[in-house]
Amino acid sequence: MTVSTLHDAPAATTGAVVPLLSVRNLRREFGGVVAVDDASFDVLPGTITSLIGPNGAGKSTAVGIIGGGIRPTKGTVQFAGEDLTGLPPYARAERGLIRTFQLSSQFSKLTVLENLLAAAPHQRGEQFRVLVFGKRLWREEQDRLLERAYELLVRFSMFEMRDEYAGNLSGGQKRLVEIMRALMANPKMVLLDEPMAGVNPTLARAIEGYLLDLAAEGVTLLLVEHELDVVERLSDNVVVMAQGRTIATGSMAELRENEEVVRAYLEG
Repeated sequence: MTVSTLHDAPAATTGAVVPLLSVRNLRREFGGVVAVDDASFDVLPGTITSLIGPNGAGKSTAVGIIGGGIRPTKGTVQFAGEDLTGLPPYARAERGLIRTFQLSSQFSKLTVLENLLAAAPHQRGEQFRVLVFGKRLWREEQDRLLERAYELLVRFSMFEMRDEYAGNLSGGQKRLVEIMRALMANPKMVLLDEPMAGVNPTLARAIEGYLLDLAAEGVTLLLVEHELDVVERLSDNVVVMAQGRTIATGSMAELRENEEVVRAYLEG
């Protein structure tokens, strides 16, 4: 894999695989301050791509734009061949693009299991007509959702915590609930903003393993991460941002040899 700089075409466009996500020329200003400035990169399906850069590089703003929570001043977000630029977050989620947040957003007064069940989209029980006249269909759906939730709880070693209130969990356990909630929607791609933040080292390594397994099963991941050792262990591709711009893409080994990247981390 070759390292591409700001003025090169993104590396993914030169291969045969069509990117699942393509962001082009993203820009976002806040009161005259430019947070993201002409950022462009691709994410290939079934891969883990890390978005790195010094503080203030515009990483979280870029993820916010991709997830639909922040409207860009200009630029486009293409996902699975469709232009999502003007769509709200729920519409992007319906198309398989799900975001988790740097600060956990569970329902603290619901149990872990209830949090997972609440995250499943388009439940028939939400429709009054089905609730009254189609109870059998509603119950069948609830049984399927419950089975899915139990599978995730077992997979993420959280089954014994299923009846615990989410507000009582540790920081790392809340991260796991956040990931499981995203997976209840059967996403094509998950955006993760600092998934290891506030997580103890042992659980952080476990989360790394979970993310690698998800990618191996075809779930595409884009994550913002500060720990470069984590980035190197997880990532198929790395995108570097500095001062709101994408300055390089490639493997961590390649990026360590890139003077512009080194300068951005030392001087950015």
